[in-house]
Amino acid sequence: MQDKHIGFIGAGNMAKALIQGMVQSGQFAPAHIRFNDKLQSEHHPLEIAGQSIVSMDKEGLVTWSDVLVLAVKPQDLFNLLREVDPLATERKLFISIAAGIDIAGLTKSLSVAHPVVRAMPNTSARVLASATALTGNAAVTPGDMALAERIFQCVGAVVQVEESQMPGVTGLSGSGPAYVYAFLRAMIEGGVSLGLSHDTASQLAIQTLRGAVEMAAASEDDLDTLIRQICSPNGTTLAGMKVLETRHFQEHVMEAIQASAQRSEELRRELQADIRE
Repeated sequence: MQDKHIGFIGAGNMAKALIQGMVQSGQFAPAHIRFNDKLQSEHHPLEIAGQSIVSMDKEGLVTWSDVLVLAVKPQDLFNLLREVDPLATERKLFISIAAGIDIAGLTKSLSVAHPVVRAMPNTSARVLASATALTGNAAVTPGDMALAERIFQCVGAVVQVEESQMPGVTGLSGSGPAYVYAFLRAMIEGGVSLGLSHDTASQLAIQTLRGAVEMAAASEDDLDTLIRQICSPNGTTLAGMKVLETRHFQEHVMEAIQASAQRSEELRRELQADIRE
């Protein structure tokens, strides 16, 4: 992996998180990572994880790179591809992290049959704990996908999915951190309503959530079993669980995930309406 030249177009939070993870992992040499960003001077490197990542002009970056990570806003992606396409005369692996742009739209925007991987990480990449899903076009080889996986494994867990499953990924893991934060906020406010200080309630709620997630990941028991293990007959947890069931907690969370997935499909159609036929 050390010999691949990896160029980032766009240097926002997600790109910086990826570069940080790649550098800290030791699997990618900082000298083999470069970037271009319209808001960053070409003469000022990014200082990430104690390393300087060099900026290049767009034309130079495209020529230099074996892998191009497209880390711009979705509404800017097609204009970027129109600029990049005539510069990418040799085979390159394109990786897009733009939400709502599918493989067909990305592939259609390139005149050469480049391998294209679509990635859906989430904001937890900033603490190297992302859940990322990848899918690729027909030109992607096992080696291409292995390289894409290695990049995103630097910021968390990675799975491969079919393109048709990407809306579900968006609803679940793409938007999921917001649902978790909302649940965490409710737990904290519940503790505060019973007389705990906000700081104490926050510490207890965050550690409770962290411990439960780690338990779910480590245990061989399914979630229903783990719930039953806490819910003693006529006990305190069962009283709380009955409230969640009465309020249709599970159904509401499922509906939120489905609504997010549906909106991702709507955005895909809106964003790709201007693709040249």
